Amino acid sequence: MTNRFLNEFADTIRLAIDTSVHAVRTLAAAYTAIDSRNLALRAATTTTLAVVLAVLIACVMHLQEVWWAAISAYMSTNPQSIARGLRRIAGTIIGALLAIMLIGWLSDDLVACCLVLFAVTAIGSIGFNVSRRGYAWLLMCVTFGMVLLSSLSSPASAFAFGIDRVIEVVVGTCSALVVAKVLVEGRAPDTPVRGWSDLLGSGLPIVMHAIRSGVTVALLPVVWSTLDLPGESQMAITLVAVLATPVLTDLHATHRRVVERALHRLLGCAMGGLLALALLGLSFSVVVPWLIVLAGGVWLFAYMQHDTHDATYVGTQAGVVFITTLVQGSGPPESILPGIDRFVGVSLGLLILFLAIALIGVPAPAGIDPTVRLRRGTDGEQAAPGNP
Repeated sequence: MTNRFLNEFADTIRLAIDTSVHAVRTLAAAYTAIDSRNLALRAATTTTLAVVLAVLIACVMHLQEVWWAAISAYMSTNPQSIARGLRRIAGTIIGALLAIMLIGWLSDDLVACCLVLFAVTAIGSIGFNVSRRGYAWLLMCVTFGMVLLSSLSSPASAFAFGIDRVIEVVVGTCSALVVAKVLVEGRAPDTPVRGWSDLLGSGLPIVMHAIRSGVTVALLPVVWSTLDLPGESQMAITLVAVLATPVLTDLHATHRRVVERALHRLLGCAMGGLLALALLGLSFSVVVPWLIVLAGGVWLFAYMQHDTHDATYVGTQAGVVFITTLVQGSGPPESILPGIDRFVGVSLGLLILFLAIALIGVPAPAGIDPTVRLRRGTDGEQAAPGNP
C-alpha cells in the first residue's frame, strides 16, 4: 500500500512538472504565431468588449461585486453564448435560491452542511457530464457552494449575497450576449450527450467521479471551521471547477485530466495575479487609463483562452484572476488585498483537492463502451476551455 501511494505521488509530481513545462512552451508558441487570420483574435476582441461593457454597466449600477459581472462576461462570450449565457443565469439563480433556503438550517449543523454539500456537488457533477444543460448544473454547484460557505458565519447575509450574485451574473452575461449578437456569426452544432440512463452500468465512471467530487467539496466546512482559513468561497469554486472535468472512458484518464486542470488553474492564477499586482503599482485614479489597462490584460488572456492549443484553461484562469484583482469596486482599484485573498483561496482549494485525490485514490477502470463519449462539452459543444 505504501509503495503504491509513493509511486502514485511520484507519478503526480512528474505529471506536474511535464504539464507545467508543456503549458509554458505551448503558450509561448501561441503568441509568437499570431496572425490576422486567427479566429482567436476575433474571439478575444469580442470577450474584451463584453467585459468592458459589463464593468461600465455594473459601475453605473453601483453593484457590490463588479468583478463578478466582469467574470460572467468573460466566461459567456463564445459562438454559443445565448444558450450558454441563459444556462449560466439559470444555474446561478437555482444555486443561490437553494443556498438561501437551506442556510438557516445548515449554518447550525456542520454534519448536515457537509452532507448537503456532498449531495449537491455529486448530483451537479453527474448532471454536468450527462445533461445537455450541463453548464447550468455546474453553475448551480458553484453558486450554491459560494453562497453557502460565504454565509455560514452570518446566515442573515445569505439573501442579500445571493441576490447580488444573481444580478451581477445577469449584467455580465447579458453584456456578453449583446456583444456576441453583434460580432459573432453562427453557432456550433449540437452534439449528442450521454443522458441519465444506466448510470450504475456503463455510466459508473461518472458516478464514481461525482462521489469523489462530493467528498472533496464536503471537506471544506470542516477544514475552514477547524483551521479558520480565508477564502472559503474561492476554495469551493476552485474545487468544483477543477473537478468538473468531462469524464473520459476510465477514471485513470479522468484523474490525469483533473490534475492537469488543477495545474493549469494554478499557473493561470499566478500569471494573471502577478500581472495585475504589477499594474496596481501604477496607482490608477482615473477611469479611462484603468479601463484601457483592464482591456489590454483581458485581451491577452482571452486570446490564450480561445486559441486552439491544449493549455486554454491557463488563459481562462489567468483572465479571471486578472479581472478579480483589477476590478474591485465601482472604479479604479485601491488595494491589492482582493487579489491576494483569491490566490490564497485558490491555493488552499488546490491543496485540499490533491489531498483528497491522494487519500481516495484512483478507482479501477470500469467497463464502458469506448465509442460513446460521456461528454463533449458543457452544452453539447466541443469541450469548453474552462469553467466557470
